[in-house]
Formats: sequence, structure tokens, C-alpha cells
Amino acid sequence: MLTEEQVAEFHENGFLNGGPLLDAAQVEVLREELQRVIANKDRDDVPQPVLLRNLHGDDSAPVWQIVNIWEASTPFKALMYSQKIVEEMAQLTGAAELRIWHDQIQYKPAEIGGTTGWHQDAPLWPIIRPMTEVSAWVAMDDVDVENGCMSMVPGSHKWGNQIAFVRTVQNFDAMPSAFEGHSIEVVRCPVKKGEVHYHHALTWHGSHDNHSKRPRRAIAIHYMTQDTYYDASGNHVMKEFVDVKDGEILRGKHFPTVWKK
Repeated sequence: MLTEEQVAEFHENGFLNGGPLLDAAQVEVLREELQRVIANKDRDDVPQPVLLRNLHGDDSAPVWQIVNIWEASTPFKALMYSQKIVEEMAQLTGAAELRIWHDQIQYKPAEIGGTTGWHQDAPLWPIIRPMTEVSAWVAMDDVDVENGCMSMVPGSHKWGNQIAFVRTVQNFDAMPSAFEGHSIEVVRCPVKKGEVHYHHALTWHGSHDNHSKRPRRAIAIHYMTQDTYYDASGNHVMKEFVDVKDGEILRGKHFPTVWKK
């Protein structure tokens, strides 16, 4: 469980390192599962994730994205139910119920892993409202400045949906010093192997290239509360799996409940 000071830090900054979650053996199981799923991506006889693609479309600087690996891997499914994560997620969100929105792996291979540009998560998820989701980001490698750790802008989750502006920052290292009267500070967020890092869905974040000789593997598990409802006006890769009506609470087979108060 998180301390009151940690919860306060999260609400002030929009992100928090939650500390150790998995031991080395547990991490190794996830690494092996990740490689197995990638190797089996073209097979029809094994369960598949919802999406497996190179975000950049350029194999010279790939960022491999996998959505809902939990649907193809029992160990990754078990991770969503981690007692530490769901209890701390409830602390950070004040939730009475937690469900999975989806999970997402971003894998930057050694030496050639590309940049993930500045963004906010919630505006990229236009089929759910309100923009209050929190993600648990679990590192499968030591993720640091050398191999492309996340950078975050403290307090930016309080500024609302600013994706139009954030996307204008084309050079990852060229974030301006201020925005609409807000001072901007860029903070590097290294995460050790097996640790969990939390961030709000409106926090400005991104990650630079991996030019190191080490891979950079992590999974973000995106959680939603009992208040999250379906907005049929938007579009998203998960939309085809929604079986509730517009305006109804988003739940179902592909959005399992993982914790209740």
C-alpha cells in the first residue's frame, strides 16, 4: 500500500514510482511470454492479442506495440490482478471498482528503439469518458536514460486535454518552458526491472530513443473505475469489442473487473 505522502505526490505531479512489484524470476516469465507471443503472431492456432504492430512502421527504428497481451498470455493476465497494483490503484483513484481498459506493451529493441513522442493518453482513447484513468507501468528491464525511460511533465494532468498543443512538440528535446501560464519542467522517470510506475491519463509524457545495447521492455496496464462510460462517437482499436450502449458503463468480457471495494 502507498503512504499518504505518496498519494499526495501522485495527485500533485500526476505520476509516482510505486516501487518493487516483481522479483527476477517473475520478470523472466513475462520476458519469455513476450517473446513467445511475438514469435507466434502469425499463427491461427494460438490465442492472439488484439494488436501487434510496429508503431513507426519503420523497422530501422521500431517501437513494438502490443495491445491486450493478457488475452494471449496467462502470466500477463495474472499481472492485471496483482494485489499491490489494484490496491494502490484504488488509493490513487478513489475507486469502488476497477476494470481493465486495456494493456499495452511498448518494446524498444537495443540500439534501434525509436522515440515515443510527447502525448497524453486519455485523448487517444476517445471511446471512454471521463478522462480520469490511471496506468500501472511495469518494467521488464532496468529502464533509464540510456535505453529510453519515460519523461513526464509534473502537474500537467491538471491542465485538461491539451493534446493539440502537445503534438506540436515535434523534437522530443524541445519542450517549451511554459504553456498558458504554467511553468513546464521535464522530469526523467527511470524505473528499475520489476518496479511499477503510475501515471494519470492526462499527464504529458513520452520517451526518447534506445541507443543502448540493452532492450527496453515494459507493459502499461490501463485501469478504469466504476465511473468510466462508453462514448460511441469516438474510435479506437478496442471499439469492436464493446457490447454496451452509448453512455453506459463500459464493462464486458474484454474489460474485466479486477477489484471491488
